[in-house]
Amino acid sequence: MRINTYLASQLGISRRAADRKIREGKVFVDGEIAVLGQTVDIIGSEIIFDETKVGKHARVDTTIILYKPSLYVTTRSDPQGRPTIMDLLPTDFQTLKPAGRLDYDSEGLVLLSNNGKLIYETTHPKFGTEKEYDMHFSRPVTSDLLDAFDSGIQLSEGLAVVDRAQQKTEYGIQVVIHQGWNRQLRRMALACDYEVTRLIRTRLGMFTINQLQPKEWVKL
Repeated sequence: MRINTYLASQLGISRRAADRKIREGKVFVDGEIAVLGQTVDIIGSEIIFDETKVGKHARVDTTIILYKPSLYVTTRSDPQGRPTIMDLLPTDFQTLKPAGRLDYDSEGLVLLSNNGKLIYETTHPKFGTEKEYDMHFSRPVTSDLLDAFDSGIQLSEGLAVVDRAQQKTEYGIQVVIHQGWNRQLRRMALACDYEVTRLIRTRLGMFTINQLQPKEWVKL
């Protein structure tokens, strides 16, 4: 059944009104933003209209925070046969979707959920979600490094900037950033002749790693 027809029958609105909400990005099907003309399985799909679940078969929201160790990929499967974050989760959580990705050799907070609106608002650049990282280096931190991070560093995509950078230890800094380019923080460090020995994401928006240890998870 076309999604606008289904929404009209369930909510008592016109198909044109349903299409308007779809264009505004306020309709989700199984965690993905709906598109005009889309057909849906009205029995097996979860449909959210303007933050409200539609239909008697709507699923219960499940959201977890996982501490991803380094050397795990943030995907369901890997063609290279590397360990994935799904290897760390019980069967009940295998259908959850990660909010973005964390590099293979990085560690820390990964948010997973079946709430498509939450995933969308956490990952889409227009929402400017803050991410906080602890960065550890192979040599002591200097004021030149902090100044460079504060001023911005030119990368191939443009000027890479952070919101805040402060020294935490002799060899480490804490960084808050909302940009999300590929391996951005490692490349910024490399441009300053610094090798990153450990990169840990400790916060994603309002979600924090708290006392979790590698491979541990908590249901919210």
